[in-house]
Amino acid sequence: MVNSGRILNCFMTLLILLSISLPAWADQGKDLFDKQCSGCHTIGGGDSGGPDLKGVAAKRSHEWLESVIIEPDKLTANKDPIQAELVKKYGYEMPNLGIGHEDALKIIAYLSGAGGTDAASAVTPAGEQMAAVVTPELIAQGKALFTGSTRMAKGGAPCLSCHPFAYPGIAGGNLSIADLNKSYQKMGDVGMMGALKSLKFPTMKKIYADRALTDAEIAALMALFKDSAVQTGGGARVSLPLMGGGLFVLLLLGLALYKRRIR
Repeated sequence: MVNSGRILNCFMTLLILLSISLPAWADQGKDLFDKQCSGCHTIGGGDSGGPDLKGVAAKRSHEWLESVIIEPDKLTANKDPIQAELVKKYGYEMPNLGIGHEDALKIIAYLSGAGGTDAASAVTPAGEQMAAVVTPELIAQGKALFTGSTRMAKGGAPCLSCHPFAYPGIAGGNLSIADLNKSYQKMGDVGMMGALKSLKFPTMKKIYADRALTDAEIAALMALFKDSAVQTGGGARVSLPLMGGGLFVLLLLGLALYKRRIR
């Protein structure tokens, strides 16, 4: 009975400690989430660069969440089916951010509490509020930043040095396999803005350490990416009517010549 009493006391003490520490961990987890995760993820704001994480703690096991936060690359290497599905959907795996075990637990505590449930206070603004603005001036600025003719304010490398990108007057690099035309089409405004704000991908993380893009630079690059997508889509839509009109003219000419030969 004595041993049972001691075990019960230890268990109650553990519960009390957990009840005290979990809210504190959740608060710290929110700060970590805002700093490390919010560039690509929302909570209640819809998918962006990555999936919306509202309610994720109820959908995924604690162990899987730890793995994807700490070592997402290992999940890919081990052909984890959930990770494979996410990579297929978003076009890339979540980068390894170097988050330690304790910090991962704090983020999970946040996602399991107010951050991962239906609490209204956890809802991140919807993606529609982050739509890129396109003007000729912004496009010109984005093009200059992309090619390096205008230096980044904090000294970061121009996009052209690594990324393939098809646009008039730009011949992209080939160091990275991430074609930014395709990246924008997959990620949309919210996802691409998040990626540009966080720059957490393995190579970029080192290059842009302490060289984050300014809001003005992000706005200019987003205008360039969006204009490129519009041009690509618009070209396809315009070409068909033009082709149809050309064939119609040729048909009329053919009929006119045919009538002359009959006469």
